[in-house]
Amino acid sequence: SDQQQDRSRMAGAYDKVGGAVTLNSGTIPGLIKTTVEFGIMTAVAYFTESGPLKHFAAEDYKMFCLGCVSYFFVAYWFVMRQGTTKAALNPPDLVNSTDPGIVAKMKNIDRTVGNMLEQMPIIFLVLVPYALWVNPIRAGYLVFAYVALTILYPFLYDMGAPILFASTFPRYFIAYYMAGALMLTSLRT
Repeated sequence: SDQQQDRSRMAGAYDKVGGAVTLNSGTIPGLIKTTVEFGIMTAVAYFTESGPLKHFAAEDYKMFCLGCVSYFFVAYWFVMRQGTTKAALNPPDLVNSTDPGIVAKMKNIDRTVGNMLEQMPIIFLVLVPYALWVNPIRAGYLVFAYVALTILYPFLYDMGAPILFASTFPRYFIAYYMAGALMLTSLRT
């Protein structure tokens, strides 16, 4: 049918080769997307950050520390939302239901935690050194923005793409920006 043909042409769809199912790899598209976004945000960092790696006064870390605590709070909120939904508030037969409405709600809960955990090491990999040696005040504002965008995820998840990208893409850009700033500032040192 036309609908099946349309689905097979979509990104991430699979092809049948000689009757066998084969998975299309996202390796090259992922590399291209990462390269373009990193390049764009590095260009932004080129004009907004200056100088070599530096040391900063303790008071410059206030917003950064508060932002990290807010991220910690939201992370635990999402994990506790998942845990209480699955283990404390609902019987197993409801949690494991095949009802489409229940399945959709459980997928929202699970993907909210999954997305947060997938992105957490990436953001902290660039956030901490960026705050320590590039710009702790801006790092504080960026982590608060990151947290606000993370909070949007469960509310936008059910709307799917492209609406969900309002939560995810800006968070990618924040990470790319800090990574680009780290690279440039290191090269300027």
